[in-house]
Amino acid sequence: MPQKMMLHTGEFARLVGVNKKTLHYYDAQGVFRPDSVAENGYRCYSMRQLYTFHMIRMLREMGLSLE
Repeated sequence: MPQKMMLHTGEFARLVGVNKKTLHYYDAQGVFRPDSVAENGYRCYSMRQLYTFHMIRMLREMGLSLE
């Protein structure tokens, strides 16, 4: 079984073109949570979350709120 490619917050943020604080804010609001959190507290995102994140960003650009 192939292993999932996991990215830390900074890596995922660079990949999707946002600031790390955006991901932290989305997590705090319960809108977009990391796939897992390592024992050291690092948030880890999987590649499969790219689609979900892009959908959230698209809806935000259309004027919908995070609520």
